[in-house]
Amino acid sequence: MPNDTTITLRPATNDDRTYLSRLHYLADVFGDESRDLPESESADHHKYVNQWDPYTQGGVIAISSHAVPAGGLFLRYWKSNNPGSGWVGYPEVPELVIAVERRYAGLGLGTRLLEAGVELARTQGAPGISLFVDKDNPRARARYEKFGFEYKTDSTMIKWFATPRV
Repeated sequence: MPNDTTITLRPATNDDRTYLSRLHYLADVFGDESRDLPESESADHHKYVNQWDPYTQGGVIAISSHAVPAGGLFLRYWKSNNPGSGWVGYPEVPELVIAVERRYAGLGLGTRLLEAGVELARTQGAPGISLFVDKDNPRARARYEKFGFEYKTDSTMIKWFATPRV
């Protein structure tokens, strides 16, 4: 266990784009940096990170007591043209991209970040939040199910805060 287990959360800013790129990468490889990035995901970087806006979409960065990034999340709102992998068809429902650095796994940070992501989306007036989760990532799927996410497709999940649309 790391000796810097006191983690604080702060809003993501424009200066965090490099770390958001890392979070996107970690999410794509399930936190296993020895895995190759799927070809389909490398093309998504631009639309996920470069087109992200901290003011209208937002994010959260987790920082250890040694000032080391421990994980984080960011939200992406999509329109129907060229959406992200976790888009569920509603432009008012943001997609959540979330990852925890392996060194900080097991400290409850994933749950804290999920709670922070839900709260961020709620404060923005979103009726729910969605995400992409690969079918080959059973650990993440179980965590999201436990947190109240439901499957929309085999690889997209949604958590509604309000009455779902028909």
